[in-house]
Amino acid sequence: MIALNEWFWTASCEYSDIVFGVDSWVDRKQPDIFAPVTNPFLHAWPVSPDSIPRIFDTHDDIEVYAALAGKLAEATGDRRFADYWAFVGENRVDAYIQRVFDASNSTKGYQFADLHESSKDGTPFYMMMRTSPKIVGWEQRQEDTPWYNRTGRLEFYRDEDEFLEHGENLPVHREPVDGTVYEPNAILGVPHPLLQPVGIAEYGLDEADSIHDTEARQVRNVLRDAETLVASEHPLIQNGFTHILITPKYRHACHSMGASTDTDTIIWGPYGDFYRHDKRKPWMSEGYIDLNPDDAREQGIDDGDYVWCDADPSDRPFKGWQDKPDDYHVTRWLVRVRYNPSIVRRVGRAWFHFYVSTHGSVEGHETREDGLAKNPRTNYQAGYRYGSHQSVTRAWLRPTLQTDSLVRKDAAGQGIGKGFELDVHCTVGAPKESFVKLERAEPGGESGEGLWYPAAQGFRPGRENAAMQKFLQGSYISGR
Repeated sequence: MIALNEWFWTASCEYSDIVFGVDSWVDRKQPDIFAPVTNPFLHAWPVSPDSIPRIFDTHDDIEVYAALAGKLAEATGDRRFADYWAFVGENRVDAYIQRVFDASNSTKGYQFADLHESSKDGTPFYMMMRTSPKIVGWEQRQEDTPWYNRTGRLEFYRDEDEFLEHGENLPVHREPVDGTVYEPNAILGVPHPLLQPVGIAEYGLDEADSIHDTEARQVRNVLRDAETLVASEHPLIQNGFTHILITPKYRHACHSMGASTDTDTIIWGPYGDFYRHDKRKPWMSEGYIDLNPDDAREQGIDDGDYVWCDADPSDRPFKGWQDKPDDYHVTRWLVRVRYNPSIVRRVGRAWFHFYVSTHGSVEGHETREDGLAKNPRTNYQAGYRYGSHQSVTRAWLRPTLQTDSLVRKDAAGQGIGKGFELDVHCTVGAPKESFVKLERAEPGGESGEGLWYPAAQGFRPGRENAAMQKFLQGSYISGR
């Protein structure tokens, strides 16, 4: 069973068994704290006054946890489930925050009640770091404080078995498992007494076949010198795959509302249109892939066109898609292309924050008179007609990121531990890069006819009209 806390209906809600409606920022009746990584200020989120009632029948996240714990206590007879969240029932959540302050170097001595009152006026507190801005490793370099590892020194050699086995005991370059035009996961290096990774044959796998197998490729430890590596090719190139696709994170869309409302998405990229003159558009705007114009033209793709974007068919958009045509119809990625001269050739970029297609949104797109990609039952609104960036990316299980032997710092506090620690030593599952094939699907012109209007009018890269050229040259500015 999948249960989810959410205050805004997302794709995760679409596929959850239970969704607990929780407070939005303005609804919250429990205090909280936050601090960004780019400045030294500590903020409290003030409790919403009773004069501002909750919009819906929601609860704070921590109240949901406490309620579930209470039911577990009833079901098991073990009061510890409920006792763990005792301050929630007593409406003293600030006690937990104060414990964090008291135990943290950068907040020790602060009282949450003081911060809460100050934050009501918009005035944060200052995080008491040793330097401002925070300089990681300052104490180690200036005061000889030990580093948070086994020796207390900077370590440039790993003698743990896992690093020796996979050829990463020395600092080496390794090609991505998928997102490269060269031989995937190859190690740049030559045989050396200190660099002797376990060969693929020792795992009972064939070296030639394993390069085509995305699972086996993750433990394919092969050494290649520089000349051999740059002369190599990704095995999918022979099948028409051409581009590394990167899916970076737009911070204010992932951690805020920068892609969740129509007024935000309308100004994200060049495809915003409140009136949706082109009824193919899934919403008032939509996601896109940035391509170098020269790359796009070589493949017969115009600025604004729709393309099918496919990754390795052995496991994407999901394993077994060949036997599930209805699901494949929903998840194969149909996306617009934006010409962008700043993008390196053979690379595409798609921001990973746009709302993905779901079975419900595709149903809405195909059955609603207006063509909106909106679930007719939940009103979930997708930013794509079909598929998404998630259709072409996946997690990779790198062996040296999941050891039981690496000595590392604990996530919180000053402790030292070994092996798995969330956000410190673990696999990385966020969408990153893949190797894809792009196939022109539809012209970008309104209703699928002709060239996309801004390109046709000469206001896009590679099609600049005289007025646009004059603007780019700065000729509209006269100085004295």
